[in-house]
Amino acid sequence: MPEMYVDSNRLYVKYATAGKRVEIFTIIGNKIREIQITGSEGIYDLNLPRAIYIFKLEGVFKKFVIK
Repeated sequence: MPEMYVDSNRLYVKYATAGKRVEIFTIIGNKIREIQITGSEGIYDLNLPRAIYIFKLEGVFKKFVIK
């Protein structure tokens, strides 16, 4: 099962399947971005404005606050 966390407007992913996508939604459910996963572990720049977001990867949902 994949793991992910956000720090300093970067997404850190572990144990993911290459080729899958992280979907990013606003707190009200609008999809704003997809990020293609390139390997089982990786770091991805987000460049998102300050807000609360929902991240979905391989059926795992996480809520993160971008500060």
